[in-house]
Amino acid sequence: MKKLFRLYSHLFYKARFWVYFVVGLAGLWLVIGVWLAIAFPSLVPVFVEYLHKTFENILGDITAQSHLQLAWGLLQQNAVASLYDLVFGLGFGLVPIFSIAFNFFAIGFLAGPYFAPALFPDTAGSLGLFLLSILPHGIFEFPALILSAAFGLRLGWLWVLPRAKGQRWEVFKKTVIETLTIIPLVLLLLVIAAFTEAFVTTWLIQ
Repeated sequence: MKKLFRLYSHLFYKARFWVYFVVGLAGLWLVIGVWLAIAFPSLVPVFVEYLHKTFENILGDITAQSHLQLAWGLLQQNAVASLYDLVFGLGFGLVPIFSIAFNFFAIGFLAGPYFAPALFPDTAGSLGLFLLSILPHGIFEFPALILSAAFGLRLGWLWVLPRAKGQRWEVFKKTVIETLTIIPLVLLLLVIAAFTEAFVTTWLIQ
């Protein structure tokens, strides 16, 4: 366990710039989402309906599923998305950048009505309830998404940077190994997040 802790600590330290960049990108799009929701309130119900249909197409009718079925569906969805971020980071990081931007924009956009309730008289609940619906599983899911995007970006860019000149193939191979090393941790976080969302979050907001 100590060796594993040291391994990941060292890996996080090496990738810290990429993690900081992704966290900053996530925060930026979160704020943009809140601002756009307040600036264009008529778009909120349209976006909510779009998300509802999208998740229904992916997960099916969750009201007819058991908690275990829902957890498995959420895990599959998030695991595939995270693996896409890691693998397709090779395309100069475009996929992980888009993934982080969309996910955190969506969260900000959905949170917008709770920051300006006067503009959204039909919105039920409160900011506290909204946070309760995303934070219990989000404390595991968000780090997994951030790690996937950060290591995907790192995979796509580290070997093409000027400092890798003369040893690009060696840098690329090492980065691939380090990216593969992070996958078990990402999957563990997603497993915890999926079961927390299916069993805990649904109970808290029912």
